[in-house]
Amino acid sequence: MKTIAKCYSTHWVSGFLLLGLLILGVPMMLCMPLTADPSLYDLQAQTVLEGGVLYRDIVEPNLPGIVWAHIAIRSLFGWSEYALKAVDLVIVGSIVFLLTMWFRNRESSLRTSISDRLFLSVLLIWFYFGTSEWCHCQRDTWMFLPALLGLYLRRRQIERIESKQATNLQIHFWGVLEGIVWAIGFWIKPFIAIPALAAMVVGWLRKPDGRKCGVDFAGVLFGGLFIGGIGTSWLVMSGTWPHFWEMAIEWNPTYFEVGRERWTWDRLWRQQLRFYPFSLAHLIAIPAAVLSLIRTSARNQSLSQTLLSAVYLGWLFQTFFFQHLFDYIHVPELMLAILLSTRAVSLGIHQLELKAELQNQTVFFRPVIATCCVLVALAFSPATRWQRVQHWSQCFREGSSPAVKTGLQHFPLPNWNELEPALEFLRQQKLRDGELTVHNVYLVHAYRELELKPSTRFVYLDVLTRVFRDHQTEIVERLDRSGHKYILSSLLENGLTLEQCQTPVKKYPHQLPPDFPQEHLDEFPYQHPVVFRSGQYVIHKVIGTAAPLNPEFSPLAANVN
Repeated sequence: MKTIAKCYSTHWVSGFLLLGLLILGVPMMLCMPLTADPSLYDLQAQTVLEGGVLYRDIVEPNLPGIVWAHIAIRSLFGWSEYALKAVDLVIVGSIVFLLTMWFRNRESSLRTSISDRLFLSVLLIWFYFGTSEWCHCQRDTWMFLPALLGLYLRRRQIERIESKQATNLQIHFWGVLEGIVWAIGFWIKPFIAIPALAAMVVGWLRKPDGRKCGVDFAGVLFGGLFIGGIGTSWLVMSGTWPHFWEMAIEWNPTYFEVGRERWTWDRLWRQQLRFYPFSLAHLIAIPAAVLSLIRTSARNQSLSQTLLSAVYLGWLFQTFFFQHLFDYIHVPELMLAILLSTRAVSLGIHQLELKAELQNQTVFFRPVIATCCVLVALAFSPATRWQRVQHWSQCFREGSSPAVKTGLQHFPLPNWNELEPALEFLRQQKLRDGELTVHNVYLVHAYRELELKPSTRFVYLDVLTRVFRDHQTEIVERLDRSGHKYILSSLLENGLTLEQCQTPVKKYPHQLPPDFPQEHLDEFPYQHPVVFRSGQYVIHKVIGTAAPLNPEFSPLAANVN
């Protein structure tokens, strides 16, 4: 048994698991479909690269950092889906590396072995490979990389403040560099400010030195303002600033109001279930982080543990109470939770091993717990679920084909097999830019697939008319002036059941299903005649206005539930 335990603890076991995960998961990750958000950012990047103006030509409620990233990626690597997903994997790989290297042996009696770091890598990658397509190529994960780099700089800066050798000039210089890194993440998503501030405050409280902390804060502030000034200059010089300001002042208040209305504990709970079993890490990470902050003033308290706990709780706070509840916002916080929980468990096991050693006993806690983690992940993680793994060889034969995308995606929106015939019909119409309107958010891919520009700045109507409900009349007017000829919509996204969407009309196959609610025929887009249907996907030929025929209905708000 001792030999088995010794073999298990060696780094080659964890390395084998990691290699197996990469071989299994990378091809499937590259062939998974992009979701609406990355496709939208691509549209925005293409608009800017072709001389358009962001916010004016495409509505966007967020800061432009992610669009700048897409502009850089597409300029360097082209417009392939694989290129964007490969960049995402590189970013995630960098995050995993930084997380596994965070705890230093000199800060604790517990040495972090190569095997421990590799096993942590296995857990982190297993978690990410099991997330849905809505978590890939997203702002929160990409923002997490500069956040971790900023955290590394913050730890070193606190050590300078606590050291007598560091001069104020050195502290100020490194503070400026740190501020630059945090500000880069801020342009991607401003919620990074909460964990950043938490890390700074907790670090300063360890050993208050008013003068050095002031110099440090001034440096961070200067670095942040420097990057903020560069970004603002781009907005002004590109002619984007007035449209950016209009969105921030006139449009976004409704956007955030709708987000708060959709926040429910039930929705949050269902999201955590989708991350099972890795969401269980919160049960250990939260008390471990709180206890670490309570002990902040203790001399033997690890600086790495304190800063990581502050960032984790800060991230958890802004995720749960400030952001719209989408799956992708939880990825960074769960990665932090996995790191904190594995560290807490390792410390507990280490204490038990020390006691057993004093009593001349042999214990196998570490291999047993590691084995349990692997078995639970193997049984419950979508990354190793057979329904998806069976498409692994198909990835090499077909690449990211509609059939492979449909087989690998977690959510059946869009259904790529059903969507392809509708796209082929639109290709046959030889449409030009501005002649197609997409009604539903998950159909934004149609612009990319057909190489068309949207009919208006409102790229998909169902979501935008809800989050910008005070501007529905303006949206109708823009549509009527656009000259669009066809509308692509999804019956499933508009409220019909999957069974209703699949119901054919024998005599007229390209018509709405027989049990389509008649009272909704006067709503957009159903007041326009159907010319093609493939399952849930319907193509309408535009005849007349986008406004509803019945004035009692809100414009563009079709939902046939």
